Amino acid sequence: MNITPSNKVLLFHFAVFIVIGTLIWTINLWGQLGFSGYHFLPFFIRSVILTGLVIISYYLNNKFSKKTHLKRDILKFNLASLKHYLNGCVLGILLITVMWGILYLIYPFEIIRNHDSKVVFGIDIISYGLGNTLEELLFRGFLFLSAVKLFGKTGAVFLVSLLFGLFHLPGLGLTMQGLSMVITTFTMSLLFIAVIDYAESIWTAVVLHITINILLHTLGFDEAGNGLFHIEFAASDINGFFFTLVYEIVVIASAIVLFIVEKKAI
Repeated sequence: MNITPSNKVLLFHFAVFIVIGTLIWTINLWGQLGFSGYHFLPFFIRSVILTGLVIISYYLNNKFSKKTHLKRDILKFNLASLKHYLNGCVLGILLITVMWGILYLIYPFEIIRNHDSKVVFGIDIISYGLGNTLEELLFRGFLFLSAVKLFGKTGAVFLVSLLFGLFHLPGLGLTMQGLSMVITTFTMSLLFIAVIDYAESIWTAVVLHITINILLHTLGFDEAGNGLFHIEFAASDINGFFFTLVYEIVVIASAIVLFIVEKKAI
């Protein structure tokens, strides 16, 4: 990194944004834990808190980018780019379909209604919609834009993805489950950045992020048994490592394709 006076200023804002982002997410966690449950009042309170944090984060992304003279095009939200938002939804559906299509060829399964699920679809849409928007604004807005200028594009991609992976570690600890979560979220960040790079809009990644989480967790394609549906396999000797491997291959391959296509377009 070339330490010029302008880069020193940018590095300072980069560090300050991380501190503020940590504070914002801490407040979000307080709201989620303090007002948990699916009843109307706690859901309403935590949604109001989360909405406020999203608005503040969007404002800070624009303010920090403007103050450090960074190009803010990816942050623009307008109806003219509606197709990019819809593309995020389509890509999310395609991603999960390909992933589970490959799994079905190896381990045939049925999709069965989960009568024990406590998921409320509407609440999950709002919760993931706000939560995932906040995550994208904290990691792949100003933080990514400034990292590109400070460390180069390749360095920024890996640094931001590493931070995003470590961000999901608390609560799991230095265990195999924790390591798996870091690796999984690291590769997902690569895909989200590739989507932003290709579509030139953070909102495409936002919609992709929301779509993937709804399909995996709300509908039940994460095989945790908590979603609206349950995956019942014909065989009993299921290799969990194979699941993770397929997931990583599909995500990384999608990211590589988008990076290559975007580079050719330039």
